[in-house]
Amino acid sequence: MTLDRVWWALGAVIVVLAIIVCLVPGHELPGVFEYNDKVSHLVGHGLLALYFSGLVVRRSWWKIFIFLLLLGAAIEYAQYAMNVGREGDPRDVVANSIGALLGLVVGWFGGARWPLLGAWIFGRGRAG
Repeated sequence: MTLDRVWWALGAVIVVLAIIVCLVPGHELPGVFEYNDKVSHLVGHGLLALYFSGLVVRRSWWKIFIFLLLLGAAIEYAQYAMNVGREGDPRDVVANSIGALLGLVVGWFGGARWPLLGAWIFGRGRAG
């Protein structure tokens, strides 16, 4: 298995974990996520965008943004529809979108090269 496949598998796991955390009933949510709801959305989607910017060619980064926009909207709708102590908030979708854009900006300025660092750490000459 190439390191590139490991990064993609890890990315899928991270997305699934993010979905789970976002859909856990409000009373079961650890206090660490209650710091500031909008900041949590901004940082979470920013980190996801930065992570995937290292795996996707730059000309296709718009797909990362669209994916995260749709993911955030779907999560907010699910929170609204599930009625388990979480509230769907359209402002969270805005915070998600801003976070995703900021993550891609950080990727543009060099953050997207993180797979090279990972390859170096794991003793591989290349990321793929």
